[in-house]
Amino acid sequence: MYGIVVGHLTDHPIAPVAVLPGDNIVIRQLKGINNFIAIDLNERILKNYQINISGLPNSDLRITRWVLMLWVSVLMSALIFIPLGRMIKKDRYGSKSRWVNMWESLIGFVHDEIVEPNFDHKYIKTAMPYFSSVFFFILFCNLMGLVPGASTATGNLAVTGGLAIFTLLGMFAVGFVKQGPLWIVTGIVPHGIPVFLFPMLWAIELVGLLIKPFALTVRLFANMTAGHIVIIIFLYLIMMFESYFVGIASVAGSLMIFLLELLVAFIQAYIFAVLSAMFIGSSMHAH
Repeated sequence: MYGIVVGHLTDHPIAPVAVLPGDNIVIRQLKGINNFIAIDLNERILKNYQINISGLPNSDLRITRWVLMLWVSVLMSALIFIPLGRMIKKDRYGSKSRWVNMWESLIGFVHDEIVEPNFDHKYIKTAMPYFSSVFFFILFCNLMGLVPGASTATGNLAVTGGLAIFTLLGMFAVGFVKQGPLWIVTGIVPHGIPVFLFPMLWAIELVGLLIKPFALTVRLFANMTAGHIVIIIFLYLIMMFESYFVGIASVAGSLMIFLLELLVAFIQAYIFAVLSAMFIGSSMHAH
């Protein structure tokens, strides 16, 4: 059981797969891309290259399944939103396409529920591209984990941590630009406190500032990992008990968790984006 769960939730380089005679043209093309990455890139080129940093283990540059999922999410974003932007620009008075209207409603959701409540009116257009990118990128990464044979890139602490670091950098950048270089000293501590309490409160506020991206990292990682573990456990019960009744109950349970994960994928993308907007937006004004 441990090996099944860990094997599904951990990362590893893309491995070659066999092309079977019964595979249709789509499956053959997907396997061909997989084998190109596994053999031509990973084994022949990237396997011999490593990054050596003193005190740290050597970095393997081979393409892993989580890296591949990140690329797929970026590609999906480009294939959807570049043509979408052109369609919206062309139809200034509104498109009749349901496809365009669906994505416009989601973009409007990001504008109304994530960006607008946390930024002054004149900065909304400036903030929209970043938070739209964060929301949809995380959403696509989350949803890719529900596709058979794929994996959840946001189930990796390195991925969620990297996204959270951008939030931290945004907090510092906005704070320094809007409040000046002394923001980190005077801007994070409430005004009007006694002088003798300032050092203690400053240390507490600084720790709180640094904890925020850590909380973002763990929240997204834990929520995207937990659902997959529950689904695997439900399915493993079928092999454990070898009973039709257990099998029916396990499939029903895993199906309900799968449907719940569709909702969780959206909710977690929203929570990460809205908390990032709150943290960055709050840096524009002193306490």
